[in-house]
Amino acid sequence: MEQVGSGWDPPREVRDRIDFHWFHVVPGRAMRLVVLSGSPMWYVGHFYKGRMRRCGGDGCELCAGGVGSQVRYVLGCVDVETRNVGVIEVGKSVGLLLRSWAERRGGLRWMFVEVSKVSGAKQSRTEVVELDENPPHWSKALEAPDLAEALLRTWERQGGG
Repeated sequence: MEQVGSGWDPPREVRDRIDFHWFHVVPGRAMRLVVLSGSPMWYVGHFYKGRMRRCGGDGCELCAGGVGSQVRYVLGCVDVETRNVGVIEVGKSVGLLLRSWAERRGGLRWMFVEVSKVSGAKQSRTEVVELDENPPHWSKALEAPDLAEALLRTWERQGGG
């Protein structure tokens, strides 16, 4: 991967590896994603002030404050419309559904799914449908983002790294 170049715009490969685009499901607009990760990463977090925060474990201020915790799953994907490689986070119910599909089909990587929101509410349920078609051939050449690095950088920006 290039480390130095001229101009204002680094190549997409550099942006995808450094910036870690996070996919956000917009109500009323389904996203068609190809999963690039061979397995997800999980973490325990709290939904606080409009976003997920990492649980601090023993001595966690959010736990002490009564903010409920939940398991979150993180996957590397590519949006087939924009060809942006990024990371998506889902809750336990969607994670378990993806797991069952992955077990049935022999793996998670290159699973083709459509992700949407049930309503316009921020905490609206996420719906996932496995698409019964082959993912685009170009997606097979893509590498999954480094999920651990994406989480660590995100938590550092939040002040909880």
